[in-house]
Formats: sequence, structure tokens, C-alpha cells
Amino acid sequence: MGGSETRDSARSETIRRIEYIAGVILSLIALVLLGIRATHAGALWRDECDSVGTATLPNFSELLRYFQFDSFPLPFHLALRGYIAIAGDSDASLRLLGALVGILLLLVGWWSARIARAGVPLVFLTLAALNPTFVTWGTTIRGYGIGSVMIVFAFAATANFLAHRTNGSAFLMYIAFIAAVQCLVSNTVLVFAICLAGLGVSFSRGDRKTAVVIMGALGAAALSFLPYVAVYFKMNWHVLLQTGSSTAAWWETIRNSLGAHNPATAIAWLALTLMAALPCAMRLTKGALPPLASFALLAALATIAGGCIFFKLLSYLPNQWYFLPFVCLLASALQLAGLSFDASAAVRTFRLLICFLGVAGMWWSNWSTLTIRQSNVDLVANWLGSNVRAADLIVVNPWFFGVSFNRYYHGAAPWLTLPTLSDHRIHRYDLLQEKMSEDDPLHDVKSAIEGTLHNGGRVYLVGCAHWLREGERPIVLPPAPRSQYGWDFLPYIIGWSQQIAEYLQTYVHNGGELPQLGEHINPQEDIPLCLVEGWRD
Repeated sequence: MGGSETRDSARSETIRRIEYIAGVILSLIALVLLGIRATHAGALWRDECDSVGTATLPNFSELLRYFQFDSFPLPFHLALRGYIAIAGDSDASLRLLGALVGILLLLVGWWSARIARAGVPLVFLTLAALNPTFVTWGTTIRGYGIGSVMIVFAFAATANFLAHRTNGSAFLMYIAFIAAVQCLVSNTVLVFAICLAGLGVSFSRGDRKTAVVIMGALGAAALSFLPYVAVYFKMNWHVLLQTGSSTAAWWETIRNSLGAHNPATAIAWLALTLMAALPCAMRLTKGALPPLASFALLAALATIAGGCIFFKLLSYLPNQWYFLPFVCLLASALQLAGLSFDASAAVRTFRLLICFLGVAGMWWSNWSTLTIRQSNVDLVANWLGSNVRAADLIVVNPWFFGVSFNRYYHGAAPWLTLPTLSDHRIHRYDLLQEKMSEDDPLHDVKSAIEGTLHNGGRVYLVGCAHWLREGERPIVLPPAPRSQYGWDFLPYIIGWSQQIAEYLQTYVHNGGELPQLGEHINPQEDIPLCLVEGWRD
């Protein structure tokens, strides 16, 4: 009997050491991937330029007025502003910041695993830290990466409080909740989900004192977020982004954010979920489910339900980065649930193999995304800066490319966007809304083009235009919201691009697309460049 126990103990210790070595290896792989991403991401794309532009507005009053256009609470911009003041706003410096966010996620993941005895975050490393969506989009200069870090921190701090119930752990939970909601608006939903899970565990144990402390932490987070409520409710331009989308589009985006668009990764998610859920179900039927496992299970269910409600109400077009905090929280919950039980050596070995299979599967089909350039706008802007004359004109189409073009272009020729907006530092949806409600929003653009060409100048189209085939007519919509599309700005963008194309095809002598600048570019901002010259009456 004693010999059998000794052998089991030795086997368990061997597995523990192998798990630790595997965790270190996966962490080192994550560091290498973060380094590769930081050195290959290149120029900031428009949304990143929007965040940097907001954070570096000349004075605090402007920051208070315009931070609403960038989707993130004020402290995110203040933190970014502070980093830029210290390290500068060069692309290299900001890419380093993105890598540092990835490293923070690794550190928080390791700390969260220590709460659950085993101390090796294999599941979290596989499903979150090494997730291609996080490595690619969580390291951009946006709030989704640091928001993911902070929601994992909040989850781990709550688990730590439930395990120890000390004043120090309670204080840490308060700080984590406030930090999470001050990084990302969607984290309000996730903090609420974590609180519901914590309250469920507390009431199941008859521990009202713990429940009161958790509700106090939720109240503190809510109070810290309260100043933004009035700002967000006054955002009349918000309707421009509420375009809605099909269930199939949402599901495809969720699959991509999970890294599960290949069989190996999908199997890894399914297997690791079952390995966490089945022991919970078995213990639950016996009334012997450990508190931390209960907390993890409830948090996962509340996260899924809360996410469905939040994104349904939001009605935005789905993007992978929206789901990053949800994916990281689910990975944390699976990890905590799985590590709350004494698993056999066979189960632990199988889990280890599944983790490596999942990582291999993710990067087998996603390796190309690691070295993709976020934008070629710097290449376009630099080429124009070297080739345009003061008598030329640059038209940026569509308007939102103007935010990133504004960061990189320093040439002699004037430029404007299609349609013309008065502020290119950030995404001014309020100005776009005004243009959408005008009867002739392209009049000033056409006048500028005509004047330039009449005077012998050339017109460069950054983003080109929707050139029309013979006999094709452009989309012409009435002022919003009187069209069938309401305030959906995407049909207007297409219509404006077709209208300017028709105008050029009617009055311009020569034109065409210039050779592509850059390769392996993020399709969200792979910008073509066209040139037209010569006016005909």
C-alpha cells in the first residue's frame, strides 16, 4: 500500500515538473511571438492612429471633449498620453508598448494559476496568451489588449478573495474592478459577470459578509464609471455604427477570435472545456463542488450570457478584437475550474498534449498573420511626400483613412478627405453625420479637383475610387436618415466613391492606378493609390 502511494506521489511530482517546464516553454514561445509581431506590425492603422491622436490632443479640455469618439474611457487615454510623454510616439516605441501589454497578460495568467494550487497556466497560455487574435490585435495601440489583461486580473483577484477573504485580497479586488472598467466599456459587463459568480459562491456558503464585500467592489466600479454614462448617452452620432449584422457573421468572427477556424484548435477548445466542465458536473451532482470551481463555472456562464446581451444591444459590425476580453476571461475560468480538482496523471498528461496540439493548430493556420503589416499608409504617404508638387491635390477616400494619413503625410500638396471633414486627428463621426445630412456633400471636393486640374496640377486618390463600368450609374442617396439605410454610413461611403469616380471619368483625360506600395498588408488598410490628370470640358 505504502509503495503504491509512493509511486503515485513520484509520478505526480514528475508530471508537475513536466507541466512547469511546458508552461515555461509556452511562455517563451509567447515572448518570441510578441517580439516577432512588434517588429513586423509596421505603421499604425487608422484605429490606432485614432487612439494616439486622442491621447495627444493639445490640451486636457479637448481630451475631455473628444475621448468619446475612441470607444475607451478617459484613463486609457491618460495612460497612453503618459507613456508617449516618456517614450515618444514613434511607431517602434508604440509597438514596444503593445508587446509589453502581451507580457502583462502572461504575468497575470501565471499569477491567476497560483491561486488554484497547481501554479502552471497551461490552459490560459494555450487559449489566451498564445491566441493569434490576441498576439495580432491585443497588442495594437487600443484598449482591448490592456482591457483583457485587467479583466483577467479582476477575475483572479476575486478568486483570490474567495479563497482567502482577507482585507488585503478585498482591497486588491476593489482596485482590479475599477481598473478593468476604466480600460474598456465592455468590461463593465464582465465585471458584473464576475460579481454574479462571486455572489453565487458566497450565498451558497451562507457567507453574507463576503457577498457584501463583493457587492461593495461592484459598487465602487460602477461609481467610477458613472461619469461616462451621461457622455455616452449624448452620443447622437452613435447610430452611424449601429449597422447590425447576421448571426452567421457574428459566429464566424467569434470562431476567428477563439482561433478555432481549424480542426486542431477547435478540438483543443472543446477538449479543455469538457475537461473542466465534466468534473464540475460530477461534483455538483454529489453536492461537493469546490468553491473556486463553482466560481469559475458561474463566471463562464455569466460571461457568455452577458456577452450575447451586450453585443446584441451594441449592434456594431463584428470585429475579432471586440471578443478579446471575453475569450481571455473564458480561458481563465476554464483554467481555474480544471485546476480546482486533483486530476490523475493520465488526465494531466492528456491536458498537456491537448495544449500543445492547440498551440500548434492555431499557429499552423495563422502564422502569416504574425508578420502582416497593419497598414501601408506610411508607404503611401512617404511616396507622395517625395513625388507630389505644391500645385497637386490629394483626395483620401474613404474619409477614415484620413486619420492615419494625417499621421504620416508631410508633403507639399494640400489634401482633403471624401467627403471633406474639418478635423483629421481622430474619427469625428459627428462631422460625418453632418455630411450625411447634406444635399450635396461632395460639392467642395469636386470644386477642389476641378481647380487643381484646370491649373495643370495632378490629383492623387489615396484609396482610389469605385470606378464604374460602361453604362453603370453611381448610388445617389438622399440626405440621411431619409434613405432606406437610415444612418448606416457604409452605403454612403460607397455611393460617394462611385459619384466621384463618375465625375472623374467624365471630366478627366488620363488616370489609372499606380503600382501597389508594400505587400502582405492587413486587408483592413491595404490602401491603393491612383493618379488622374488633365481636364476636359
